[in-house]
Amino acid sequence: MRILIVGVGAVGGYFGAELVAAGRDVNFLARGQRVAQLRTHGLTLMRPEGATTTRVRALTAAELTEPYDLVLLAVKADALVPALDDIAHAVAEHTRILPLLNGIRHIETIRERFGERAALGGVGLVATQLDARGRILMLAPGAHITYGELDGNRTPVLDRIAAELSAAEIDHAISSTIEQDMWEKWFFMAAGATTTVLLGGPVGRIVAEDDGRGAITAIIAEIAAVFERSGHPVRAEAMSRVTNMLTMSGSPFTTSLYRDFVDGRGTEVETILGNLLTTADQLELQTPLLRAATVRLRVHATTLASATNSVHRGLSEDHHP
Repeated sequence: MRILIVGVGAVGGYFGAELVAAGRDVNFLARGQRVAQLRTHGLTLMRPEGATTTRVRALTAAELTEPYDLVLLAVKADALVPALDDIAHAVAEHTRILPLLNGIRHIETIRERFGERAALGGVGLVATQLDARGRILMLAPGAHITYGELDGNRTPVLDRIAAELSAAEIDHAISSTIEQDMWEKWFFMAAGATTTVLLGGPVGRIVAEDDGRGAITAIIAEIAAVFERSGHPVRAEAMSRVTNMLTMSGSPFTTSLYRDFVDGRGTEVETILGNLLTTADQLELQTPLLRAATVRLRVHATTLASATNSVHRGLSEDHHP
C-alpha cells in the first residue's frame, strides 16, 4: 500500500515514522525548510527510553506525480485547503484520504474537493509535541488511530489499512460509528481545552484547588449540552472516559491547544472552540465558560498577530530609511 503522510508535525510525523520503521511504503509531503530538514536529518522520536531517528523520503508538492493508495492527512485546520491543493496529483479514483484533524468540518471540505467517496473518518490520539529542532517529543505513552467508512460499512480498504498499522505495531481499531467517534473526540478536545485554558493549568493542579473538580464538571456539562442539542449526544462510555481524565487527582494532563497557548504559539481556537460556540449561539444555548475560554484564546491570537506585524514593520523600516 502506497502511503503519503501530509503534515509532518507531531501527529503525522509520529505515525509516519513508525510506519517507515516497519518497512512500509511511505513518503512524506512537506514544505519549505521542513523538506531539507527531513532529507538531511530524518525524523527523530524522543521517547523517555531514548531517541530513535528514521530516514524518510520527503517530497514537495511539485514532486507528486503519481497517485497513492492512502493519504494520511495530519495538518491543522488552517492548513487544510493548501494541503488539499498540494495533493491534487496524488489523489486518483482509488485513493482514500484518512484525516486526523480536530473538529468535524474538514470532512465536507475533503468531499467537496475530491468527491464523496474520498474521505474516511479518522481519530488519532497521541501525546506528542514538535520541538524547535523538528524532533517529535513523546509526552505520554500510548498512541491510537480509530478509522472507518463514514457510512459505517466494512470495506476491503479498511482491512488493508489495518494490515499496515499492525505491521508497524500501531494500536488501531476499525469503527462502524466513526462519525460519532469524531464528534466525541471534538467533545474531549473542547472540554479539555476550556478546562486547561480557562482554569490555567494541568488537570491535577486544578483538581487540587477548592472547587476545582466542581469547576471542571461544570465545563463538561455545559459543553455536553451543546452536543446533545446538536443531535450528537455523547455516549455514556465517552462521557465517563472524558470525565475521569479531566478530574483525575495528580494528573499532568493538558491539551495540545493549551500547550500552544502557554508556549506563545498560534492555536486551533476556531476549530476546537469557536465553531462550537457558534453552534451554541445558533441553538440559543448559554455557554459562558466556553465563551470565556474562546475569547481568551482570540485575544491571544490578536496579540500574536500584532507582535508579528510590529516585527515586520520594524524590518521594513530597517531596510528603508
